[in-house]
This record gives sequence, C-alpha cells and structure tokens, in this order.
Amino acid sequence: MVLSERTLRTFRVSRWHVAFALLLATAGFLAVTQIRNAVLIRQQLNVPPDRLQELAFRLRQQERNRAALEEQIFTLRDQLGDYERGVAQDQEKLEDLRRGLERLRILAGLAAMVGPGLVVELDDSPQPLRPGDDPNTVILHYTDLQVVVNDLWASGAEAVAINDERIVSTTGINCVGTTILCNTKRMAPPYRVTAIGDVESMQAALERSDGSLATLRGFGFPVKLARGSRLVVPAYRGSFRFSHATPVELPK
Repeated sequence: MVLSERTLRTFRVSRWHVAFALLLATAGFLAVTQIRNAVLIRQQLNVPPDRLQELAFRLRQQERNRAALEEQIFTLRDQLGDYERGVAQDQEKLEDLRRGLERLRILAGLAAMVGPGLVVELDDSPQPLRPGDDPNTVILHYTDLQVVVNDLWASGAEAVAINDERIVSTTGINCVGTTILCNTKRMAPPYRVTAIGDVESMQAALERSDGSLATLRGFGFPVKLARGSRLVVPAYRGSFRFSHATPVELPK
C-alpha cells in the first residue's frame, strides 16, 4: 500500500510533535525536580540555591586542594624517608668516630683502666748508715723505678701507674733531693707501682735472677710483689703540650 505525500508529511509532523512533547516533558521534570530539591534544601538546610552553587564551587575547589595536599604528603614522606636513612648513616658514622676517639683516649692514657695485674711496693732500705757511708746507697732513686717500669712494659703491661700517677708517653721520672718527681708530682717512699697486663709474663720478667727486683733485694731494699684480679690504673690527669713538634703532613 502506498501512502500519499500528504499522509507522509502529516506522519513526520506528528513524530516531531511527539519528540518535542517528550523534550518539554523531560525539561519540565528536571525543572520540577530542581525546584523541589531547592525547596527541600531551603526547608531543611536553610541554604538558598545561589548559595548552594557557591558551596558546590568551593567544594570542588577544596577537593582539588586536597588532591594537591595528598600529592605533597607523598612527596614529603619520600623526603622524610631519605632524611631518616641519612640520619641513620650519620649516626653510624658518629658511632664509629666515638669508638675511634675512645680507642685513642685509651692509647693516650686518658681513660682509667681495670683488669688483672701486679702491684710492686718499693721502699728505702732500712739498713742503718755507718759513719762515712753514702746515704744514696739506702735511698731509692728514679732509675730504680724506671728499671721496674721498663721491665713491666717489656713483658706486656698495658697500663702502669706509680702512686696513682699514670705513666704515659710524655711522663718523666726524676730525682728531686730525697724525693722523686713523676708527671710534675713530687713523691716520697713507699712507692706503689700498679701494672695491668699478662700477670704470668710480667711476674716472670720481674722475678728473673738478673731482674730489677733481684737487684733491689740484693742491695737490701724491701720489695713486695702481689697479684690482683681487678686492679685499677687511673687516667692521666696532666696535659699534653707540644711547643716544637708538629704533625707531619701526609702526601695526598
């Protein structure tokens, strides 16, 4: 069956009217919905529509700001991790430096030491002098102490003190009249030499037949030798001064 041209035009117009009516109905539904939502918002939240648009704009702006802040947080967390790793490495370096410094303090005699060792007590000879005798023959001299200290160093002593004066690389032992000067401190007998180290080795060196103690005993000087399991050698309390010596610069 063939429709006439008039009929086709009428059908097309009718379809356009239907589509237009649907569009108007949809627009009306949306408008009514928007109005209803605006009324509900105004009734429940007391927010006018224009204010609501402003709040929506601010909300979108705050969401963008929040996203930017989250990105900054991730970046700062990465930087914080780098800082923490750097601090840990620095702490390890500081701990290595602290251990090295402590070792240097020990080697320089600036730290008190404790351990097994020997105590040697020496005193002037009690033998009475006869007329014409030299009084130096019954007095302990600095050389007598030096020989004992040298025997201790040679036999493995790690820390030595005379009457609680630590013996270090710059220590000088000299006679001043009837007394002895050690680390600029004047001492009088009896002298107490404390040494920490290998007890067996140090005692064997001191007690040998031609050793320092045998010589002192042969001249009538009282000598006492005792072992100790926990002897204390105090730290050096003086100062180190170098007026002429300077460190040699190592080649780069």
